[in-house]
Amino acid sequence: MYETVLVPVDGSEQSERAVDHALEIAEKFESTLHVLHAIDDRGSGRAAEAVSELSRNASERQEMNERRKQAGTELTDGVIERAREATIDAEAVVLRGDPAEVITDYAEQKEIGLIVLGARGRSAVGKFLLGDVAGKVARHATTPVLLVRPDQYSSR
Repeated sequence: MYETVLVPVDGSEQSERAVDHALEIAEKFESTLHVLHAIDDRGSGRAAEAVSELSRNASERQEMNERRKQAGTELTDGVIERAREATIDAEAVVLRGDPAEVITDYAEQKEIGLIVLGARGRSAVGKFLLGDVAGKVARHATTPVLLVRPDQYSSR
């Protein structure tokens, strides 16, 4: 049913629960698991970004970017290791940009069959009004999306 499953990771509890579900689904359907970490480069507003840019030199920015990429790689590698232990084909990617856009664009480009995404424990109305990543992905993805709340079953 699902030849490919995408699970975005960010190190949060919600993300870990989504990984549990994604691994279970990928194993059941013999899917290839795609593990994605999006480095959020949106900043916290244009003014904050301008001040930040002025206060950092190029080498400091590059060092910070490398640390963020390394942290993302460590997150994705941990999931890849778990997948391989379960004999699930898996691949990982670390990309930059607005996380919701990165997730939906990647899913579309790779023709992903299912996105499994951690969601905060707010009400559905709260998620959509606040416009968090899970809500944006659920609204904009052309791929089916499974939102895993922190209080839902975890196979760990």
